Amino acid sequence: MNTLATDFDSLELLDDSKHNTQNGENVWKLLIIDDDEEIHTVTRYALASYLFEQKAIQIESAFSAKEGRGILAKIPDISVILLDVVMETPDAGLRLVEHIRGELNNEFVRIILRTGQPGEAPEYEVIRAFDINDYKSKTELTNVKLLTSITSALRSFSDIIQLDNLRKNLERLVEQRTEQLRRQNEQLLELNQEKNEFLGIAAHDMKNPLGGIRNLAEMLLYNREELSAEQQREFLAQIINSSERMFELVTNLLDINAIEQNGISLNLTSLDAAPIVRMLAELYAHRAEQKHISLKTEIPAVVRITADEIAFQQVVDNILSNAIKYSPQGKTVYLRVIQQKDTVRIEVQDEGPGLSDADKEKLFEKFARLSARPTGGEHSTGLGLSIVKRMVEAMQGRVWCESELGQGACFVVEFASR
Repeated sequence: MNTLATDFDSLELLDDSKHNTQNGENVWKLLIIDDDEEIHTVTRYALASYLFEQKAIQIESAFSAKEGRGILAKIPDISVILLDVVMETPDAGLRLVEHIRGELNNEFVRIILRTGQPGEAPEYEVIRAFDINDYKSKTELTNVKLLTSITSALRSFSDIIQLDNLRKNLERLVEQRTEQLRRQNEQLLELNQEKNEFLGIAAHDMKNPLGGIRNLAEMLLYNREELSAEQQREFLAQIINSSERMFELVTNLLDINAIEQNGISLNLTSLDAAPIVRMLAELYAHRAEQKHISLKTEIPAVVRITADEIAFQQVVDNILSNAIKYSPQGKTVYLRVIQQKDTVRIEVQDEGPGLSDADKEKLFEKFARLSARPTGGEHSTGLGLSIVKRMVEAMQGRVWCESELGQGACFVVEFASR
């Protein structure tokens, strides 16, 4: 009688159907591959009540190496294999070990080789040549030794799985960190590109005004006697105009830098937007008149919004300035303030060249150069609308543009009504 059956006659056979319904993580999966049916029976008896780390064993049976391959293909997460050597062929078990380790690349499963014919597979030669984890003769595999071997194999399997999980977690952390570094490198490259663009634009846009100021100043200094009073006033006006261009550029550059460095300080309060818009309309009416542009307004007596007063004035100033800057002579610019249920809309509509689809895509980007050009030789830094968008969003508002090429543009700024 096989020694495994000793003292187990009173035990019930492990019910595979019960364990097959369990979650695979709650059981250890054991595969018996042996052509001796009695080996399967007594092993099931021996392990009927076995628990390791509070988990039972789910046993699968194969009666040939070929059948074992099929089960391994269907159930890849087997924990331990009790494997016979001599089955269809004298070395069927050993060939299956090569299949498991080599073709399936399964390095996790613990393989206990047990044979009834040790002469067919000498222990030392087998352990040296094949990646197995234990070698037992069936005659020496008593109940205690079986339980000891299974426990040792499961502990080893559990440790390997934990190590593999740690490895995977470490790889995931490395991948996350690598991705984070990649994104940071991309951001640094973008920032470096912006810096170069910033310096290039600043140098280009300031070079001409500075050169003009120097030339005009030299003429006033060295040739003043030859210049009429009218010419001197004209030169001084040009110096003022060039200075204003540089001041606008520097202001815009400082504004965009402050916004991006979270240096802008906004005080959102409930304010009456009507007098601010009315004041700007009066200011730009004179500039519009110089270009023979009509400025028509629709402004309620009182209209309250939630915004920062200084930032709000700068936003409307920029949009209204652009409308006049890009409008041809003889056209009309419309400035409307519209009270809605929960919001207030400020609309600035012009009859200029309008925007192409390509222009609209980059309209609010920094240093955007659009196809449209100022109609009176005015200067543009390409930063104004970028600043507008950031300021409006910082005040929890929205800004957008409605335009078709050749049909003018309507810029809309919307704030919460309060």
